[in-house]
Amino acid sequence: MDLSYSNAAIERALRNSAASSGFNRWSGMRLLAAGGGQVCLEIDVREDLTQHHGFVHGGIVGALADTACSWAAATLAGDVVTASYTIQFHAPATSALLRARANVIKQGRRNVSVEGQVYSVDSGGFERRVATALALIAVVPAPASTSAATRVASRTTHA
Repeated sequence: MDLSYSNAAIERALRNSAASSGFNRWSGMRLLAAGGGQVCLEIDVREDLTQHHGFVHGGIVGALADTACSWAAATLAGDVVTASYTIQFHAPATSALLRARANVIKQGRRNVSVEGQVYSVDSGGFERRVATALALIAVVPAPASTSAATRVASRTTHA
């Protein structure tokens, strides 16, 4: 898995933002890499994240995709919020680990289009795609004097 796009300053800002979000703390999402319009996240599957058939609940898969997409946009645009996203489920998420990757398709002044994929990862590291998301991420206007890393860090007020 190539994570060479990673940017330490942006990762630090996203981790600080996540630490201030109750949902992100509860879910246990981990940022593996972020930078240049790309993100990779993981989450360990727990029993309380599953539905009645034992699969990971679709809401958790969607939340992982949404977070990956918004954070990918934030690596380029700074402070963002999700305007909309659609998700297609391809297979049940049945492993003990989920991984999401997202990459920016197009960045505009007000919106960023992002594609995300969620994978079920088995104990041998094999990834099976379980969902694909397409998201429209809205850029939150920031004062012109702030840097991209500062704008990413300011997500804490909108997370």
